[in-house]
Amino acid sequence: DKSDTESVSVFSPVPIVAQNTYTSNFGYTQGFEWGGALTGGFNNTHLTTNNPTSLLTPQLGSNFQFRFTQNLLQGFGFLPNTRFIRIARNNREISDVAFRLQVITTVDQIENMYWDLVYAYENVRVQQESLTYAQKALEDSKRQAQVGTAPPIQVVSSQSSVATDQQNLIVAQNNLQLQQLLMKNALSRSIEDPVLAEADVIPTSGMEVPQQETVIPTQDLINDALRHRAELVESRIDLQSRDINTKAVRNAMLPTLQAYAYYGGSGVGGDVNPLVPNCADTTSTFCFDPTKAPPPFRTSTTVGYGGTLSQLVNSTAPDKGVGLSLSIPLRNRLAQSNQVRATLEYRQAQVRQHQLENQVRIEVRNAQFDVRQNRAAVQAAQSAVDLAHQTLDADQQKLKVGLTTQTAILQD
Repeated sequence: DKSDTESVSVFSPVPIVAQNTYTSNFGYTQGFEWGGALTGGFNNTHLTTNNPTSLLTPQLGSNFQFRFTQNLLQGFGFLPNTRFIRIARNNREISDVAFRLQVITTVDQIENMYWDLVYAYENVRVQQESLTYAQKALEDSKRQAQVGTAPPIQVVSSQSSVATDQQNLIVAQNNLQLQQLLMKNALSRSIEDPVLAEADVIPTSGMEVPQQETVIPTQDLINDALRHRAELVESRIDLQSRDINTKAVRNAMLPTLQAYAYYGGSGVGGDVNPLVPNCADTTSTFCFDPTKAPPPFRTSTTVGYGGTLSQLVNSTAPDKGVGLSLSIPLRNRLAQSNQVRATLEYRQAQVRQHQLENQVRIEVRNAQFDVRQNRAAVQAAQSAVDLAHQTLDADQQKLKVGLTTQTAILQD
């Protein structure tokens, strides 16, 4: 900094006081998780002036101070000082759990999509077989009508069956193309490629129902779900964050009591201003007296920067102290309202977790009911298929001897 100032003081013999100041300051602050704080400062100045009333020019000045402060009530301990870090870690863990839940959901969607594709393939096969048999029955009806062994109305009935089966086959083929398109969209980034658009997606695994299934007790299934369900894991982590927040807010209601200690020092250096006369050579009160000068200048008229720094640590001019600082807020309504809100949010999180646990228990039991009902439905369908095959075989034998009609065969 370069500063020229017009002097209006009777003690200044120059009309314009010129000063050049160089400043180099350093500061350091460190907070600790247990509620302490360390601050340090190191300041340096280099000042030159044309004012003959200044004892030193250039004048060197250095000082430092280290101060340690420890909270004893509010802000004491790890919890209030690491509150947001711990909550942020919990939030990151919640994001990981949410990602795992999204993976589970995606896998479930793809599995359902695959089995829809399997159904579509099987349905096309069934409808094709039905159409093939209906067309054969139509040809048989035409030949029988020509020789007079079947009425003409049977031909019309067979034609209607063929038309219906053709419609069912077209619907099944369209559904298969749709399921293939959905699968391509799920597996590829873009379906604009014409080769991909025309490619067939063929399922390689079919549905197999095990003859015997391991019976797991319902309570074991519930306990497993309570441990691993992503929603409950998220709820527990959120409850931990609420608990941390509640304790930290409760700590903020305490008075502030700080213990502190500091130590520092200062030093002076430079050159004695040659414009200042020596007291041994003059009777003027404005003079340089080595016996009354700062300690470094009692034996020398020049003190370098090294000498200035040595004064900081040799107790030439120390600055030290200890103390306590107490602050008691009166009617701290803001902290009280924060504490009440945090408590209510924690209780709400507890209720939500309890509701989720009850919901999981119901879903597990309901899923177990569905498994039993679906297995019974599969067994009933398999029995119905066996009966239908036997009925078809029996009616075909009857048809050979003229005891039934082609319409009954088509219905079978």
